[in-house]
Amino acid sequence: MLVKKMIKTKKSSVKKEEIKVKPFKKDKSKNNLLIMAVIGVVIICAFVLYFNKAPSKDIAAIVNGESITIQDINEQYDRVPEEYKQFITKEMLLNQSINELLLLQEAKKQGISITKEELSKVIDDAITQSGLSKEDFDKTLEEQNLTMDFVEDYYKTQMVINNLLNKTVISKIIVSSSEAKEYYNNNKNEFITPEQIRARHILVNSSSEAEKILKELKEGADFIELAKEKSTCPSASQGGDLGYFARSQMIKEFEDAAFALNVGEISPVVETQFGYHIIKLLDKKPETLINLEDAMQDIEEKLKLEKQNTSFIDYLNMLRDKSDIRIFKERGIEEKETFPKSEISPITISEVDDDCITKYGLKKDTVIFVYSDSCPHCNNMKPLVTELEDAGYNFYWATGSDSNAYEMLNECFADIMTGYIPQFICPDGVEHTGEMPIEDLKNFADKCRA
Repeated sequence: MLVKKMIKTKKSSVKKEEIKVKPFKKDKSKNNLLIMAVIGVVIICAFVLYFNKAPSKDIAAIVNGESITIQDINEQYDRVPEEYKQFITKEMLLNQSINELLLLQEAKKQGISITKEELSKVIDDAITQSGLSKEDFDKTLEEQNLTMDFVEDYYKTQMVINNLLNKTVISKIIVSSSEAKEYYNNNKNEFITPEQIRARHILVNSSSEAEKILKELKEGADFIELAKEKSTCPSASQGGDLGYFARSQMIKEFEDAAFALNVGEISPVVETQFGYHIIKLLDKKPETLINLEDAMQDIEEKLKLEKQNTSFIDYLNMLRDKSDIRIFKERGIEEKETFPKSEISPITISEVDDDCITKYGLKKDTVIFVYSDSCPHCNNMKPLVTELEDAGYNFYWATGSDSNAYEMLNECFADIMTGYIPQFICPDGVEHTGEMPIEDLKNFADKCRA
């Protein structure tokens, strides 16, 4: 979508309290972007919401006297890429439209507004960061049948809501040192850096060639030069150097052989699904525990995000509880004072039928990566997924345009599909929605293996 082409949201991720991942450092300036994703006001990969008053026959919902029209929802849905429509319904768009309108109404009550200068600066900065020229930007608008007024309305809405939530939620969240210390003491396993080794290897296609190379090495040949000359692995250009890796990052046969070596030792020929390896161990790093002082900043950020998640949900529920919300369906009327609170509770774990998983050839340690080629957040995650696959992790790439993936998701995981992408799902039902750093993705994948 346009907005994500203009500005890449680096951490627009939906945090789940029940999924414990290794803490990672976040730039505090990104809190505004996180706000929108956590409470579900804006769908990841940005579907723009806006409101107009309309005749009663075109009303989808009335929120404290203000209308959301059927035309609004239909236009939003028409802008959803076809592959998203596998997961996103008009009801979801209406629910999110109500969320946003409630927040805009509250911001107006509190006198929160955005000046033309502030709005212009944000949009100009977004265009600059995107790398688009003015001509390319105008062309992008034209291709997507959008106007500059539309873009300004979108950004103004998000800025107003961000300012409201900064004032009412974020500024009131405090994490004490005692809370951080308690978390550290109760979750020390999260702060353990596992044993790591650094190794080189030479990969060839036949056992006879591997044995010949091994003989040359025993006779004093240079491992690096032979790797550059003989190895079929991409690491050949680095003399076969694989860098540091921990257990479970390589396939089992390779890992077992590598970790059994002493520093400086060369392995016998090791056969794997990729061919025949000769491994040389370069270094070993023992398992270490990060101390509390070094972990403190990460813990505080993690706990702050968890508190934000809870506070955002509570705040939105509070607005709903005191609001008059009426929803019209199929030209009938269904009156509700609020949506059930459970509808905005984070989805985390659900029982999944093992037989269903087996039917589609999924293993217990497979991470399902739900994505779309037109989603910028998904495209940001693709190289990270590929990197972990190269390290031995199993991923199932599930896109809405793949009929087999669509059938599998609907049959086995329909109850935990959030409707947002990218989404990562373990076969046991644990899920995470949104972008995340590679360390968090690795930790999530490790939970799938557990």
